[in-house]
Amino acid sequence: MTVLETLLKVSRKVSSSLELVTVSNIILKEAKKFLDTDFSALFLLDKEAHHLILIGAKGFTNNQLANLKVLAGWERINVELARKGKALLVNDIAKDARFKRKKIPFSKEKIPIGSFIAVPLKTGSKIIGVLLVSDHKSRKTRFTEADKKLLYALANHVAIALLNARLYGNTKALFLNTILSLAAAVDAKDPYTHGHSERVSKYALEIAREMREPEQFLEDLNFASILHDIGKIGISDSILSKKSALDADELQKMRKHPAIGYNIVKAVVESKNILNGMLEHHERFDGTGYPKKMSGNKISLEGRIIAVVDAFDTLTTNRPYQKAYTAKEAALEIVRSSGTQFDPRVIRAFQRSFSDNPGFWHFE
Repeated sequence: MTVLETLLKVSRKVSSSLELVTVSNIILKEAKKFLDTDFSALFLLDKEAHHLILIGAKGFTNNQLANLKVLAGWERINVELARKGKALLVNDIAKDARFKRKKIPFSKEKIPIGSFIAVPLKTGSKIIGVLLVSDHKSRKTRFTEADKKLLYALANHVAIALLNARLYGNTKALFLNTILSLAAAVDAKDPYTHGHSERVSKYALEIAREMREPEQFLEDLNFASILHDIGKIGISDSILSKKSALDADELQKMRKHPAIGYNIVKAVVESKNILNGMLEHHERFDGTGYPKKMSGNKISLEGRIIAVVDAFDTLTTNRPYQKAYTAKEAALEIVRSSGTQFDPRVIRAFQRSFSDNPGFWHFE
């Protein structure tokens, strides 16, 4: 495979994801393989563009990784790469004139680097980080100017993908803060459920981890859980704060909140997993729930999990018309509804977690 073909392959790989961890892992693996080196490391500039932060590394032991973070704060690296935008090629750190009078943070005792190439990662004229490859001190091979040009070429091909992944991460954080604010607005409308959305999210993630669901599922479930009651923004305050049980007309209006929330959020969220989790958290396993009377596994797993933890938090919260159950009482009540209101598989995961980690569920 030619160098150009390799660069194009790497470009396709890093462009296939917007997750920073995934993109950085691809870059580290390919950089190490590209120049046949012992180690690779990736650093990004912080928001103020003053300091480099270690994002990831390959080839180092766990103990060495902690010491590698020292490299990011080393003045020589910051000045030459992050500020001046110049590459560094060093074949023997101990003998290199640029480092002779400097205290080397990656000496043999801390990190076994004998030689390295480090190049700035640029998008246009802006430096966003540094890509480094290095060899063990015991290795006799020498890096060349041609190697440096190859690493520059690789850095140019991956910088945009890395920046996009970082911006995507920032956007996700902004989105999460926004929906937390929306959830807080719902809580403010209903004084009896303060903190409900955050507790439901915490409980839901606990069950999903017990069920060994993947990270992407956990992320979608987190958003769906926090947003599950967002439709209550469209419900009258007189209904939300009523100090007695709702009558038939009020109950019918209250049951519209999953659909209201769905219609609000679908304008800004494309994920069907998030949207379905919100819409279906009041469906019942036996098909008698709302709004669609779905049953069994036709209900999204997000919806089935939120249904259980939403009920648990409701039962363990004081209401004007209902004194809070203890955690144990609530758990027993929920388990009794396995197969009718709730998915038995979710209930089994809930029982395992409740038994193994009672403090998490506020056991009394």
